[in-house]
Amino acid sequence: MQASSAPVSVKKKLVIMGKSGAGKTSMRSLIFSNYTANDTRRLGATIDVEHSTVQFMGDLNLNIWDCGGQHKYLDNYLNEQKENIFGNVEVLIYVFDLETTNRESEYKLYDECLHNLEAYSRDAKVYCLVHKIDKVAEDQKEATVESYRRALAKRSELFQPGVYGTSIWDHTLYRAWSQIVYTLVPNMAVIKQHLMNFCRLTDAAEVVLFERATFLVVCCTAAGGGDEDAITSKYMGVSQVIKMYRNMCLQCQSPFRDIQVRNKHYTLFIEPFTKSTYILVITVDPEIEPAVTKANIDAAKNHFIKLAD
Repeated sequence: MQASSAPVSVKKKLVIMGKSGAGKTSMRSLIFSNYTANDTRRLGATIDVEHSTVQFMGDLNLNIWDCGGQHKYLDNYLNEQKENIFGNVEVLIYVFDLETTNRESEYKLYDECLHNLEAYSRDAKVYCLVHKIDKVAEDQKEATVESYRRALAKRSELFQPGVYGTSIWDHTLYRAWSQIVYTLVPNMAVIKQHLMNFCRLTDAAEVVLFERATFLVVCCTAAGGGDEDAITSKYMGVSQVIKMYRNMCLQCQSPFRDIQVRNKHYTLFIEPFTKSTYILVITVDPEIEPAVTKANIDAAKNHFIKLAD
């Protein structure tokens, strides 16, 4: 009998933890359920654990456990249900509420989460989101996040968390979640290398791959290398704007498909690419006709379908 060549679905467990009111469900709804920041105001408190499975980048399924933060549930997670909650975890996302009046109690809960994670999922990755960063003055934001980063680095030798300041009101949430999901895509290094080759062969200035449903940045590259962090940060804002625009299109019953912009400085394309991605391509050479860039995008689709889908 000939073996089946059907792709094997990969499921990865993400646990979102934090105290009640930290904004866990709001951020999840914004990223994965096409909510706007204003829409999240009508969300109620999460009761116990809310499970959802999101298909991301082809055959990768994110199994998201959004854990309610009321005291009675937290006590249950850390004791009676600890093996169920913290077993087989790929990523733990702990959300710190900047509006808390008792940071030490937050640290204590975080320590207990890490203790259970060490017992049941020692290979898990940990990310800490210092949430509601919009409440902090602009010139104090980096210092605020850095104070959390230093404090959290001392709390565990096994887990060294990625720490990000986030808000539902700007692109910081997209940046953090893009970094998180980047680590989960199994063949990301291969995808990135081929994206760099595409950029070079087509004489593009910048190329960005977005996940289709969430519009999170999957990876990006620029001619001559460039500052990847700066490029990534720039396109986090694009993620947010495109997602808002797409929602507006849906409300008008006019589905979003693509965008083309041409001016004296550059030509920009945002196009459906594979089943699970969109691609953004920017060219700055006026000699390159838009039709040629469009043809290059179309020609590369089948190749990237094998990598990304």
